[in-house]
Amino acid sequence: MENKFFQNQEFCWIHITDIKTFLYLGANEYEEKIGQNITIHLSIKIKYHETYDKLENTVDYGSVCEHIIQKIKLLGRVKLLEFLAEQLLNSIGENFKNVISARISIEKGYVPLKEFTGKVKIEAQKNYDEE
Repeated sequence: MENKFFQNQEFCWIHITDIKTFLYLGANEYEEKIGQNITIHLSIKIKYHETYDKLENTVDYGSVCEHIIQKIKLLGRVKLLEFLAEQLLNSIGENFKNVISARISIEKGYVPLKEFTGKVKIEAQKNYDEE
């Protein structure tokens, strides 16, 4: 029995959370030298209609995860979270044509600021269907 809620929905979001990896990331000399762990949360918006239960009619989120990790390794060193988010979002749009839009948040594992005990995280979004 088909759920009527999903019958008319044209898209869905796939949420991929807690992707953890290491990167030489930072705008100051100390951060650049030691690098740090980052945590990525990614949401991708895809067309939901007529998937026919076939992976090729949607997006293989395993491939998306592998792609993100490989892209980060290729970048090597990055000064700004904003630049990293931009590079990852652009690369997703270029390599996964079924993705309509993507949202990403990237959290630094360590912030070397005196008396700072919080976290730093950015969020960015890119729509691909308007390009």
